[in-house]
Amino acid sequence: MATYHAMPPAAPRRALCRSHAHTAATRGLPPAAVATAIAAAVAAALAALAGPARADSGTGADTTIANPLNPAGVTPARPRDPDGLGEAQHARTPTGRLIPSPFALRDPNRMEGGWTYRSQIEFGGIKLGGDRDAAKFNEYRSWDSGFLLTNAVVELDHAATGRYLTLTAGSPGRGDQFFGLTAGRYSDWRVRLFYNESDHVFTSTYRNLWAGTGGPRLTLTTLPAGPVAPATAATTDAAIGAAALATPYSTLSVQRRKGGVRLEKTLGEQTLLFASLGSENRQGARPFGLVSGGGGGTGGIEIPETVDYDTHEVIAGAQWHSGHTSVNLEVSASLFRNNDGTMIVDNPMFVAAANGITRFPQAVFDLAPDNELYNAKVELAHAIPDLHRARFTALFSTSSSRQNDPLIPQTPYAGAVVNGVAGGAWDTTASLSKTHAGARIDTRLIDLGATLSPLASLDVKAKLRLYETDNDTEYLACNPLTGQLGRLTNDGSGAAFVVPNVTAGNNPAGTPATAYDAAMCNLAAARALGLVPSAGNVNLLTMPWDYSQRNASVGAEWRVSRGRTASATVEREEFERSHRERNETWENRIKLGYVDRSPTWGTLRASLEHGQRRGSTYVSDPYDEFKSGSLGPQPTAVGTNVTSWIHINDLHRKFDLADRDSTVLNLRLNHALTDAVDVAVALQRADRKYLSQYGRSGRERRDSLNLDVNWQASPELAVYGYLSQQESRMAQVGLQQNACVLGTNYFFYSDGSVNTTGTLTPAQMAAGITVVGSSGVVTAANFTSLCSTAGPTSPLYPTSRAWTANQLDRNRAAGLGVRRDFGKWSVDTHVQHVRGRTSLGYTFNAAALGLVTSGAPTAAQLTTLALIGNGMPDMLFEQNSLDVSTVVKLTKQVGLRLLLRHERGQIRDWHYDGVAANPSPAANQQTYLDAGPQKYTVNLLGALLQVTW
Repeated sequence: MATYHAMPPAAPRRALCRSHAHTAATRGLPPAAVATAIAAAVAAALAALAGPARADSGTGADTTIANPLNPAGVTPARPRDPDGLGEAQHARTPTGRLIPSPFALRDPNRMEGGWTYRSQIEFGGIKLGGDRDAAKFNEYRSWDSGFLLTNAVVELDHAATGRYLTLTAGSPGRGDQFFGLTAGRYSDWRVRLFYNESDHVFTSTYRNLWAGTGGPRLTLTTLPAGPVAPATAATTDAAIGAAALATPYSTLSVQRRKGGVRLEKTLGEQTLLFASLGSENRQGARPFGLVSGGGGGTGGIEIPETVDYDTHEVIAGAQWHSGHTSVNLEVSASLFRNNDGTMIVDNPMFVAAANGITRFPQAVFDLAPDNELYNAKVELAHAIPDLHRARFTALFSTSSSRQNDPLIPQTPYAGAVVNGVAGGAWDTTASLSKTHAGARIDTRLIDLGATLSPLASLDVKAKLRLYETDNDTEYLACNPLTGQLGRLTNDGSGAAFVVPNVTAGNNPAGTPATAYDAAMCNLAAARALGLVPSAGNVNLLTMPWDYSQRNASVGAEWRVSRGRTASATVEREEFERSHRERNETWENRIKLGYVDRSPTWGTLRASLEHGQRRGSTYVSDPYDEFKSGSLGPQPTAVGTNVTSWIHINDLHRKFDLADRDSTVLNLRLNHALTDAVDVAVALQRADRKYLSQYGRSGRERRDSLNLDVNWQASPELAVYGYLSQQESRMAQVGLQQNACVLGTNYFFYSDGSVNTTGTLTPAQMAAGITVVGSSGVVTAANFTSLCSTAGPTSPLYPTSRAWTANQLDRNRAAGLGVRRDFGKWSVDTHVQHVRGRTSLGYTFNAAALGLVTSGAPTAAQLTTLALIGNGMPDMLFEQNSLDVSTVVKLTKQVGLRLLLRHERGQIRDWHYDGVAANPSPAANQQTYLDAGPQKYTVNLLGALLQVTW
């Protein structure tokens, strides 16, 4: 049973020009009548509070504090009211849906001094059996066998003064406990305090090789940190695998604790002031990846990442309403603090000496940085009834997101020597171009709207939305002590630096490898040297992405006849982006709608939306100015590998920038089969066509069907059922790189294979394979065009090396529920089935990708191809549950609630196949410590005593 009392007159997020609807409805009534009206209204709304508890963070004070055993905060121990709120049986909403019977109101108890109260407590015990430790079952639940106080509530009300107080609690001492206090005086002031917890379980099959989980320092329990000779990568790989198999499973989870207070005060009948303070702590650990070495890293192992976050939110504002004008003002601040800025982890992997460092016993992680978000906004609304019932709205908002976390050194190890240059002090922040992040993104939003009715049957609406971001974040990867451009990676076991190109003929003879260093991190000076860099893809500068967005729309709604309405809306959306493949994109949309409420049997809604997105010239690689290729001219010497100067196939399109046509059709029918039975059917087809050769391509389609049936046979019996199905398809096309070396001619064969000789082997001739073309010699003058565009004879992107991936998702949910009231006892039963399946198929050319020898595949290669096949095993999620809740009224004030829940679930994910038995499947120190989700069956029995007084 949630609180009986509604909010004071207004809430900060309520629609403009309605912020004092409550006040207007109760103005002039005596306090007792006000209390009665509010209690009745909220009691009617309680029937809708049947959703699950939410574990996500929210701005300000949580609207509902609950847990899975109390999804609406408190479970009512009251019968349904057959008379409702004075409405006839089988009353319906304006859309034709049956309105469920509300709970009956209990008469309050009276005390001296004019106070009345209602109280309830529920306590008892629950027993769990089966696979109760499974991660999916416990993902957001803290269910343990034993005694518990499910919920308790005390409500006090003083009709003469309008004062009230509500205290709520649930599951104290457990991981999903909640508490709440609300006090105030109707149409005057209100204070609300809350505290709740929830547990997010990530895995219950984690093999933890470290001690200190959840803290800033993880130490290996049995394995040595940073093994050295005589250990090798192979022996270390075996040792890590053996240690994992000898380690029992454990759980990684994060506990969320959130509390807050909200204050509201009305000034007269026009103004509401409000302020809230919220604070949340998340503490625990979750799986995270650790790699060592250069490039993308060598090996890989899952470590438990420490989570210890605090988020503080402050909101204050005012609402004012007078006549036809409303104004909302709000300022807010959200402050994120990571209590563990860094995490040091013992590294069990064997890592070869690199950059003057002989061993790497620890890895250092710079965790999520402290940051702040500030926002101020003004909302205005004004109505001019005499001007065709005109209504104007405006919103102005500005935000600033800032992050100035101190940076950490690139390696924790002293004595690092990069490219033979000593004295870089790489283990100190002196090796960084700045010591703090200095990141900032500012946003601005203007949203204007207008509505008027030039005719009695016609409404016209217009809207303009302007939004922009300004990214003021800069960083240069350069050591100011040595002038070296680039950075150490993975604690110094890898590196990404740029030096003058060493291939003879690209730079003047005798050019030292330290030539760029003399510029001492001055990019203009380094570019002025005119030297060809060693590579074109070393990241030197951050990319300050920002954009502006404009949306303009105009629409009309025409009441064709009584109960029938047609609508049309035209919208234009424009983006301007900095440092992206397209400077501009625009999308034109048209939406047509039709609503028919005239039939006595229900309502029909239909809408059709079509949009086309296009844009300016697509530049596949606009990032040269941020990479090492911008330091000097392109290579010219024969034998130079120029692949790193070409970063992507220029026919590839990123899906958020690609040309796209989209069509969405929605149909919804509410049908009253009889006075007691209604049916709702909703259909949707969403079709998107991407006009790209590579990337997302072809049609992306999603079809949805929802069916709801509701039978209210009597106030004592209600039956409902639902079925939802969705199927979606998505296709992607990619292209695996080949090579691009100056002075080389690439030859292409009829089976898709590529080489640089053009000579057929005997096996190729026997197989009938022929040479079908050549690229011509790659030169300094043609490589940027010859190698960057996909084609049959492209050296770097030959179309024979293309691959496709097709994904099919099928999801289904069905449920059936029965509620029956027998007077002294009642039963509520619900059965639910949820199933999701994802299929992933692919195609590729094995000869083109070098997976088989052209013309003469070996037996081992054919065995590998058979294992690869043409798709991954289907991924599956399935969950079935049965809930039975029976309430027996032992006396007028005492009831017994009996609970039964049976839940079964399974997740099949090919990523985890074989991990439980073999956590180190290859001899590269790559170890999987999380064995993945497990199938489970859990039964819950509960007996809870409900006492009201």
